[in-house]
Amino acid sequence: MPARLTIDGRGIEVEDGTTVLEAAQRLGLRIPTLCQVDGLRPSTSCSLCLVRVEGRPGYVPACGLPAATGMAVITEADDIRAMRRMALELLLSDHTGECQAPCKTACPAHLDIPGFTARLAVGDHTGAAAIVRDALVLPASLGRICPRLCEGRCRRGDLEAPLSIRNLHRFAADSGVNGAAPALPTKLPATGKRVAIVGAGPAGLAAAFHLLQRGHQATIFDAHDQPGGMLRYGIPEFRLPRAVLDREINVLTELGCEFRPGRKLGRDFTLGELRRGFDAVFLAVGAQASRGLGCPGEELALPALEFLEQVAEGKPPRVGPEVVIVGGGNTAMDASRSAVRLGADSVRVLYRRTRAEMPCLPEEVHAAEAEGITLDYLVAPVRLERATDGLRLTCVRMELGPPDESGRPRPIPQPGSEFTVRATRVIAAIGQAVEAPAALVGEAATSRRGIAADPRTLATALDGVFAGGDGVTGPDLAVRAVAAGKLAAASIDQFLHGAPVVGLPTGLNVTMEKLDTIELAELFRGIPETARTVMPELEALPRRHSFAEVELGFEAAAARAEAARCLGCGCGRATACQLRAYATEYGADASGYAGVHRRFHRDTSHPEVVFEAGKCILCGACVQVAGRPGADLGMTIVGRGFGARVAAPFSEPISIALHESALRAAEVCPTGALVRKRRPDSGLGNAGGSGYQPRRA
Repeated sequence: MPARLTIDGRGIEVEDGTTVLEAAQRLGLRIPTLCQVDGLRPSTSCSLCLVRVEGRPGYVPACGLPAATGMAVITEADDIRAMRRMALELLLSDHTGECQAPCKTACPAHLDIPGFTARLAVGDHTGAAAIVRDALVLPASLGRICPRLCEGRCRRGDLEAPLSIRNLHRFAADSGVNGAAPALPTKLPATGKRVAIVGAGPAGLAAAFHLLQRGHQATIFDAHDQPGGMLRYGIPEFRLPRAVLDREINVLTELGCEFRPGRKLGRDFTLGELRRGFDAVFLAVGAQASRGLGCPGEELALPALEFLEQVAEGKPPRVGPEVVIVGGGNTAMDASRSAVRLGADSVRVLYRRTRAEMPCLPEEVHAAEAEGITLDYLVAPVRLERATDGLRLTCVRMELGPPDESGRPRPIPQPGSEFTVRATRVIAAIGQAVEAPAALVGEAATSRRGIAADPRTLATALDGVFAGGDGVTGPDLAVRAVAAGKLAAASIDQFLHGAPVVGLPTGLNVTMEKLDTIELAELFRGIPETARTVMPELEALPRRHSFAEVELGFEAAAARAEAARCLGCGCGRATACQLRAYATEYGADASGYAGVHRRFHRDTSHPEVVFEAGKCILCGACVQVAGRPGADLGMTIVGRGFGARVAAPFSEPISIALHESALRAAEVCPTGALVRKRRPDSGLGNAGGSGYQPRRA
């Protein structure tokens, strides 16, 4: 007997036994569901397909609700969306897994680290190079100077040592020099839109790279004679050779970027002129103003950025035999190591806190000490004066007090501890600041750190004007500037197409807390301990007399071996996971409900699939698939209530339970609890990773 009903006010007649979900699908209406698979019995377990039937109390899963004559169904309303969001949050509250690898989430540019290392591990240098260039734009340059935030989150570090990620993406980018370089990115058809970019540093270069791919014309204005910003003028050649930077910038030229060097905002053009002459403007002015010593006589000290710029231009100032550097960041280390190479006999770095609080990379301190540089801690300058034989810097000893606004211990002067340091040159490496051009005053709003911009889109208060990088955040990392350039390009592209400016799409990302010893043992089962590959370097004493690059890079065999250490973390089905997609769509909060999570457990016994029970939502699809004729043992739901879980009967491994039906079970799994293993030669994953195939009905 046919059933006649209405769904969201639209009438339909369906055969007896048809569910409301099926009837809605025939009308072209979308009701979300996780546990419904065509050809399998509905389980009504996920509660995502909840609908309301007029005249009935509460909400009903549409996948298990038979259509009936006279029924009036509502599928979309605020209260229904709220119920679906709650259902998703309940599922997420017991979801033990990670959508993305911890290293990828730690990278400001969201580099697909498992993806590119997997390709390196199988010798696909071109594929790896394409991945790192798309995310980092300047992967060879960043591969030399990035502070490796990703490595701090590498799970391999819980076994013996983190993966050498920075050095690997340096190798991937460098490999194109002597081998097959990745093809230029594909460009969309020209839009006829023109974007002005002020600043040729990492943020400006990254924005141009992504805008050009979207079919827009990009023109970069910069006050210097050559592009690169702080990468060129603030980092010495022994860390970042100019040839490496030039090679990466040349890619933008090949894509059609126009560079206008020697053009400074406020001196050679105004923001208003750019707005009239271009369809959009991106302000990537950087933070290249130096802070002084903050004491009498500070004008006698040479700012470190000015010093490094003169060195980069081949016009280094005379430093004399005794050089004192004040500061503890990477710029201080770069200045001190440059002074050694310029012939100084004694180079001394003064820092007002201890070594533990130094903001520079630890390896930069080690390199400086290896080159004979002295570091003096808990020292601050109080007065700089001229003397007959050079300069006299009066200093005071410090002690550490309670934390200040930076979270580090506050340095406090010790009374009566003053002493004098003699120097032929004093270099101030106290820090950098944003110097807002006069052309921006009264036009673009400024903040305490620099130009004011929406952090989600980088849009300023001026229509069509965007800003990002150090000019917005204050002095920061080059990799964050690259990420800002990518975000700006996405927002500008939306603006130019007349679409809502929302920035880059963001998907919900479930993360696991720190694993305990039992879970770590589960993660590392079958993974042999392998030492981290050591970066070869020039010997310390000879390199003091040359600006040649100190770190020599990996050989191909070493890079391949190091890449093979990657565990392939992250969910192999993250991009196709329906739970993640719906949670993002409905704005679910992964931490909305607190409670005890299932423990991390991974069964890799099957030759074709991986099973992570913590990602299972008990939809039962794999149970039904495995229960069909021909299965040896199958899967079942064991336990009751919150302790219920899908498992093989009798505690058998899935290699026995899914002997015949593993691939089909992985196809119907909606969350990545069951996924196909990646082939060792696929270039899509490594030891612990897993790939996926799209879910089919």
